Amino acid sequence: MTEIGLFFVLFVALFVGWAMGRKNPTKKNKQTKKSIPTDYFRGLNHLLNDQHSEAIDAFVDSLEVNSDTFDIHLTLGNLFRKKGEIQKAINIHQNLLARPEISQREMRMVQLELASDFMSAGLLDRAGRLLLNMASTSRKSEFQPKILTLLVDLYEFEQSWDKAIQIGSELIKETPTKKEVKRLAHFHCEMAQELQKKEQWKSAFQHYKLALEVDPSCIRASIGAADVLNSQRRYRDAIKELKHAADQDPEFISIIIPKLKECYQKVWGSSGYIKFLQDQNQKKPTTALIMALVQHYMDTDKDYAEMFLVEQLRLHPTIKGFKELISLQLADSQGYNQQHLVVLFELIDQLVQAKHKFQCRQCGFSGHQLHWQCPSCKNWGVVKPIHGLEGE
Repeated sequence: MTEIGLFFVLFVALFVGWAMGRKNPTKKNKQTKKSIPTDYFRGLNHLLNDQHSEAIDAFVDSLEVNSDTFDIHLTLGNLFRKKGEIQKAINIHQNLLARPEISQREMRMVQLELASDFMSAGLLDRAGRLLLNMASTSRKSEFQPKILTLLVDLYEFEQSWDKAIQIGSELIKETPTKKEVKRLAHFHCEMAQELQKKEQWKSAFQHYKLALEVDPSCIRASIGAADVLNSQRRYRDAIKELKHAADQDPEFISIIIPKLKECYQKVWGSSGYIKFLQDQNQKKPTTALIMALVQHYMDTDKDYAEMFLVEQLRLHPTIKGFKELISLQLADSQGYNQQHLVVLFELIDQLVQAKHKFQCRQCGFSGHQLHWQCPSCKNWGVVKPIHGLEGE
């Protein structure tokens, strides 16, 4: 909301509050005439002089706290926080808490807003203490899901994954939304990654399995579990996990293929690996699958490899596939044809390198690296490989 809009809300709210106050009767012969507060006129003076911030402060000072104006004060605090004026938001919400006349429910509403103020200001310790106190005294209340959500947000920001898992588990019992379920699964994966760095393979694997119990569609957990098994030289088990990951979400096949190839080479050779590629290419062709098959065919029959690539490009044209075709043609060319192909290959290569490989399906953020949490919208598990002409 713009400052002009905020002025209008304050102006109208204050006038209505004053008018309602005049209509409230008191005991007979003891009714006193209420006058418009001096701060109201001070605010008008600031507004006429284009002193916007001073006008807002004056209007807030003149607005009494009562049952009629409670929601207005709460809204004003939220507006200040969204505008980045955190200290003003904190002052308004603390002022509301100091009022003995507000109800228990209203006090909880203010405490939630104050916790959000503290988090926005970076006062994480104060926010944590307030929320934990509310969580222990507001069990089974209507505010518990919101309290737990803010606590999870806090621990996620601090990267305190063990605490985030604990509170997140409580939260999905209250409100098992898809977003919170997915988020909790990724917390387990974050915890597993930290354990992997310490080579605590068993505990890391357990957290990946817990992630899959929370969210069976969590492909990150399947890939992570395969990495742990690979590190323990349990290649056959790793292959099973990677094949399961391909079934979970075929869009991640470009991530799965190199890991799967490594495992197959250490146990069974290439036959099972090639069959997997062929089966997946029949289901949903991608550049990664086609390139992997072309590389295999090149070892035995170069002409067939080139023919296969041309056929696949007709059906599923991609820039990466076209680059690979030029690379094959370069090997058999010479003279001016070779020079022209080199120039074309370099141009296509620059185009491929410039294109982003991953994109968030929620906000559209794109980049060259896979982020399990989108750096822009902060949602989990929404960044995936780009497909189509410019991608896979």
